[in-house]
Amino acid sequence: MLYLATVFALLAAADAAKNAAKAQRKLSEDPMSTSCRDVKAVFKGEECCSNLDGTASTSALCPPVETVVAYSAMRDSFSPCEEESVYKTYNPEHPVVPGYTGCTSELSSDPCGIDQYYEYSPDSGCTTVATVTSALQIVRGGSPTMSEDMLRLTGAATLPQLNFPMIPMSYPHISGSSPDSNPMLDLTTYWKQLLTYIGSEIAADEFKFYPTYGAEQGMVGMIATKVLELARTTCNRDFYAYLKAPAYGYDWTQAIAYADMMASSFYSGPECPCYNTSTCNDKGTLSISQVGWGPAQTTLPEKESATGMMYTPDSDSPDSPWFQTNVVPGNPIGRFEPCVTPRERCLCDGVYWYPGFVAEDTVLSDPVCYSWAMSLTKVYSAQLRAGVMMIQDYPEAVSAASAIMNKKLAIANGLYSYLQSQGQVELIKQMMAKPFSDPTSWLHAFRTAQHEKWDVMDAAFDVCEAAGILKRTDEQPKYFGAYIFGHMMPEYCSLSTNIGAASNDFFKSVVGYDHFNYYWGWRGEDVTNYGFGVPSNITSQDYFRIHTFRDYSIYEEEARRMTIVCSDKDAKVSSEYLSVNEWKLVRSIDTTRRRKLSDITDVNELARQLKEDVPRLSNVAAIKLAERTHASQDFQWEYGMPSEWNNVY
Repeated sequence: MLYLATVFALLAAADAAKNAAKAQRKLSEDPMSTSCRDVKAVFKGEECCSNLDGTASTSALCPPVETVVAYSAMRDSFSPCEEESVYKTYNPEHPVVPGYTGCTSELSSDPCGIDQYYEYSPDSGCTTVATVTSALQIVRGGSPTMSEDMLRLTGAATLPQLNFPMIPMSYPHISGSSPDSNPMLDLTTYWKQLLTYIGSEIAADEFKFYPTYGAEQGMVGMIATKVLELARTTCNRDFYAYLKAPAYGYDWTQAIAYADMMASSFYSGPECPCYNTSTCNDKGTLSISQVGWGPAQTTLPEKESATGMMYTPDSDSPDSPWFQTNVVPGNPIGRFEPCVTPRERCLCDGVYWYPGFVAEDTVLSDPVCYSWAMSLTKVYSAQLRAGVMMIQDYPEAVSAASAIMNKKLAIANGLYSYLQSQGQVELIKQMMAKPFSDPTSWLHAFRTAQHEKWDVMDAAFDVCEAAGILKRTDEQPKYFGAYIFGHMMPEYCSLSTNIGAASNDFFKSVVGYDHFNYYWGWRGEDVTNYGFGVPSNITSQDYFRIHTFRDYSIYEEEARRMTIVCSDKDAKVSSEYLSVNEWKLVRSIDTTRRRKLSDITDVNELARQLKEDVPRLSNVAAIKLAERTHASQDFQWEYGMPSEWNNVY
């Protein structure tokens, strides 16, 4: 009997183990099919799923909350969609896509998937019009669509989720004017911990922290803060922003508007020219002028102060009219440089202040700035507009910052939501949940994702540079920055023309990739003052900026196409595009025409001219090429372009 009891016990244990293994398999294949009741039937003594935070019991048979959420929404590893696409359901009464359920573009939320691959109508649904190897790929502004890469590299089933109880009724407890309130100090502490986590050497205790909706708002806030501080302490009303060209710019007009609200507090000493006309405290007297300055320049620019003295950006005089904006690492080039101005005049953009935007083992050494705009935008989601503005902690700066941020985050402009502040805290905690040394930690995996794209693109650039066609600028070290900045080489310089939409001619016409030519980034500087061995005949149309925020497959495809056309100058990526030699021929002929291709506004006329230059083009291919490259195509402002262009054209 004892023997039989032992056998039955062993069989029961084996059966239980078999059921547990079956349940485990079922969970991995269909996590929602495993209920607590089912699990308890097998493991009667266990309280699986009893924890509200989703922590499973030792049986590990119940899915965590993150899995439940992602599975129900068909997101993350449970998504049926391709890369850069997310599953979504629209309202049945939606006026354009009524009741659509299925994959949508991660970039635009439009139905079907990646915008360039599909067309949609409510009647016929999704129609495939291109694939990764045939589409004109859009890589312009810098909106991250890297979910698939992050799932792969973190090894997680789900992407980070925000899970916290909402306060239902009270106004937000964080404001723009109270950097020392307990809730703001809590957010500040988490940001300081994150900076320590990534190895930053910024002396964070020397700053006051203010909440922002991302780095752009932080930069505009600190520009307004600096201008207000200077207008309160000097006679100056005309200010100059030193920008090492090419450089990123900001909404200067909005910054002036916020500082101008405090005109009654401007300085009005008798030594000021405005004193004699009683205009020192008038609104509408402030201005900011961008001064782009090329690396090849051997001297610094000079500008006149209100009292008639001339100053360069590096002057330490309190009456200097200069300040500097310094993106670290830089945009469009990953510059990792100290400030030219004194610390109190250097405003730093830290949106890329992460290990993913520098080479491995690079120390995030402190460039010693007056202020920083920090953000989670580029390392998690551009849809999460969250960050902080850090202002050097001395009375004049803090007073100006509190005045500006009190206006920027006033109730009419949008109070700082609890969802925003607590969401940052939860996300920062998740980012730091594993040590950075763990390859599957979020920010380590992000660095791997960025470096993978650099590696595959760099190999293609080697081929194109060896062929004498194009190259990455000599100024930019590998892995530095969120963008690859380059230019055409001597034989092909001055051929690129304006094809509209601020697109680089060569990449759009030959490679089938749409990149910014970034011609506006010179900020008034002559492109020949760039230096770094660029050809003397180079023009602003010869440059290109490639962001590195799309899925790895997009850069793998671009590298493939670049290698094809640069290895054989007669080769084409498809019949719709030109070969290197055809492009050179068309642009060379154009230099001799009385009426340039860029002057032709009619697409059909442009297509006829292109077909005359390149007879092998079919009518359809010529029209497609003309549609993509005619200079008069409609202008559409997008993120990454100068703010002053928005709603201008």
